[in-house]
Amino acid sequence: MAEKPLIAGHLMGLFTAISFGSAYPVAKPIVGVVDPFVFSAARYLVAGTILMLGVAIFAGGKFLPPRRDLVRLTIAGFLGFAVFQGLWGVALDLTTASKAAVLVSTTPIFGALIQAAEGQRLPAPAWAGIAVAFAGVFCVINNSFTTLNVAGGSLLGDAMFVGIAGVWALYGALSRPVIARIGAVRTAAWSALLGSLFLLPLAVPGLVRQEWGNVDPSLAVNFAHVALIIGCLGMLTWNGGLKHLGLARMTVWLYLTPVSAMLLANILLGEFPTTPQIAGALLVVLGVFLTQR
Repeated sequence: MAEKPLIAGHLMGLFTAISFGSAYPVAKPIVGVVDPFVFSAARYLVAGTILMLGVAIFAGGKFLPPRRDLVRLTIAGFLGFAVFQGLWGVALDLTTASKAAVLVSTTPIFGALIQAAEGQRLPAPAWAGIAVAFAGVFCVINNSFTTLNVAGGSLLGDAMFVGIAGVWALYGALSRPVIARIGAVRTAAWSALLGSLFLLPLAVPGLVRQEWGNVDPSLAVNFAHVALIIGCLGMLTWNGGLKHLGLARMTVWLYLTPVSAMLLANILLGEFPTTPQIAGALLVVLGVFLTQR
């Protein structure tokens, strides 16, 4: 019987990795024509509302979270959705989908650093993994083995993705104990909805300026994918995987996220990563692997 939760957790991890990877090439055309804050706020207002309806229908008398968890959910929602998702859209507009996915995959590295800050002793391979992963990040951003190219271009977007990878790790650390107490669905619903409310004031100026006539109606399919498949199902499987597998084993599945993102970016956007970027991606994956041993 104990194997069933593990199997379910690994299936959730697989779905999460592929769906999170698809977010980059699918959302890239949207943030090119829609204000990123408008996109992020709308995405998680839709996802949070649907998740909340599910909680209201199926949770019975357990709709509201305990008072002690509400503050943590608010902070987690602010970090995971207002900060991470809000800046995610801005950063994606400034760099390529392939690079973005690789840089965000450093999240487990920041998770290891958070554990060290909490007083947990990291073994030598973990520290080596942190160094290797950030060497990979440099390779992806620099995009050359022979010259220094870290100025200009998409540097701002790349740097933002590295920064928000740390924010996502902090979101995972804050939400993990809440998931254990109130479950994956309620945690995802409340944090997504609360976080999207923080995004609304930032979205209003862009909403006023937005020229909707320039937006291709077919992008509604892209929006439905990122709001429903990723925003709803992806968040549920992420939280559910954390519950069944724990942070260390769940983050192993995130090795597949940059792979799926690169493949889909190639198919959907015609993005072809360069040799230094592929080498950097492999270093990041190796570094993350070492930190999880």
